[in-house]
Amino acid sequence: MLLLLSGAAGAASGTLENVWILRNGFTLTVNGRAVEADNLLLEDRAYVPLREAAAAMGMAVAWDPATRTASVSPRSAALRLAAPVDPFNPVVDLASLGVRAEDVEAIGLETAGASYVAVRFALEWDQLHMTDDQAAAEGRPVLALHTDYVLKLFTRTGGMLRVGFTTGGLPELTPTGRRQIVLVPPSPEQGFHWPYFLVLPSDGHRQANAGHRRYLIVDINNTGPSNSVADTVARTRVELERGQLPSARLAEELWAPMLMPAIPRPVITYRYGGQQNTFLTHALDRDTATLHLMMQEPGLAALLERQFRQAGVTVDSLMHLDRQVAAMIQHAVGYLNEHGFGVEEQAFLVGFSASGTFVDRLAALHPDQVKAVVAGAALDNMLLPLAEHGGERLIYPIGVADYEAITGRAFDLEAHNRVARLVYMGENDDSNTVLYQDSYGDEERRIITTLWGEEVLPRARALTALYGESGGHGMFILDRGVGHEYSEVMYQYMKAFLQANRDADAPAYPLPDDPEQLPFTLYAP
Repeated sequence: MLLLLSGAAGAASGTLENVWILRNGFTLTVNGRAVEADNLLLEDRAYVPLREAAAAMGMAVAWDPATRTASVSPRSAALRLAAPVDPFNPVVDLASLGVRAEDVEAIGLETAGASYVAVRFALEWDQLHMTDDQAAAEGRPVLALHTDYVLKLFTRTGGMLRVGFTTGGLPELTPTGRRQIVLVPPSPEQGFHWPYFLVLPSDGHRQANAGHRRYLIVDINNTGPSNSVADTVARTRVELERGQLPSARLAEELWAPMLMPAIPRPVITYRYGGQQNTFLTHALDRDTATLHLMMQEPGLAALLERQFRQAGVTVDSLMHLDRQVAAMIQHAVGYLNEHGFGVEEQAFLVGFSASGTFVDRLAALHPDQVKAVVAGAALDNMLLPLAEHGGERLIYPIGVADYEAITGRAFDLEAHNRVARLVYMGENDDSNTVLYQDSYGDEERRIITTLWGEEVLPRARALTALYGESGGHGMFILDRGVGHEYSEVMYQYMKAFLQANRDADAPAYPLPDDPEQLPFTLYAP
């Protein structure tokens, strides 16, 4: 079957005759590529096999012998990539598919249940890149993990190539000897709506920690108010890259992986029942911890839905934030151990200021997941293992009066005391959380000031005494001559505290080497 490239079209039937032809006397190219096929010149007219010429133009040829009719139509082909595609940086090598970038006119992507997947396509040489700047900024993969997709390539000649592929999973955690920061995307199906960072320590302190149990160190991002997930992720990454937080220093020196969520702190204030309250997610305040209970009251639920919508977040995404962080810990432990890091199931919680308050409260709400907690700048607002005092009901986060309503289980002092607990603050710390609208609601502030007044240091001392009277265990330290920070002596004690507890089966409370700098109160069995 021959294709006439110039002149009039032939009829469907004809007569036989002898002709003189020149074989392979010219070259036919399509989009710059030579067509590999025999050709003929007859009376200065060029002929090539129809099937080969059509294929070069992305077309398919069908022959009907009954009617002696050749039909040409756009070619549609399908194939599947054998190797998984990286969901965080999806790239497809077009050359391996027999396609050149300049041959592609349009591109589409679909998956089960969605005929259109919104990503940006970029052609670089013969590499097809799929990008989503917003997803990357928010810590989400460009494509879903472990998901089947079909890439549709439409050629300039009318053909279409369907390329099936499956995405891979999380990045491989490969030790390099250098400190690494890995961003893990949110996974609502596994219990957390926000991304978290994993920091893999360098090998600088590996030998010094050989032979000891290894624990994941967890801190909470304290990155300031922001309704933007992308901004929160960026700020959290910068904080981790600096590596100056006590948690980051301890993780590096104890050769421990570190987890830090990238949880936003949206500005949400509401007035209900004559009281005004503001959410402080980074401290796991009462509004955040009881959100699921507030949503059971229709009038309040409607108000909160409206306030959350204006802030650009959903109620569900911040519901049970304590459980979300607990789910991150469980996920991170599994992820690390899949790659041979050998970390224990429980974690070390380490925080300072708002994050110190968060980890103190998280340890109280989820004691079974915590081996030890170090809560800095939290002595004046730590949660007491006590339900009532001075005729006042000590609601969360002052005490445990409504612990069962929040967690679904009764408070267990024995489980609470199985967590090794270090709470400290600077003796001269004048950062008074009671005065801040976002730290406490009106009712919490009334209880605190009624019982202990507004002054920071007297309140810290009163809470320390009550902790022991209520049967709680822990080490409580006032770092002498220090404000809203910590001394190097205090830091070294934090390190010694975690070192003592990593190999202990029960909470260990080493005494400070310098009690003049670190006057302490210890409640222990």
